[in-house]
Amino acid sequence: VKITTYIDERLLKQALKASRARTKREVLENGLRSLLAEIQRNTFVREFDHLRLRITPEDLAQLRA
Repeated sequence: VKITTYIDERLLKQALKASRARTKREVLENGLRSLLAEIQRNTFVREFDHLRLRITPEDLAQLRA
């Protein structure tokens, strides 16, 4: 998809340098992938945070044996 948009040039240069991406397109695609991964992590935590394990260090040692 081709998009024409305004992106802060300083921000883009910082992202290029920090990510060591070779192209602006690569920076933008990596940024979108990172955003989606963060959203998925947050969704997972929100949905499964109530499933806390109540395990003691002794229980863990027994499971490892």
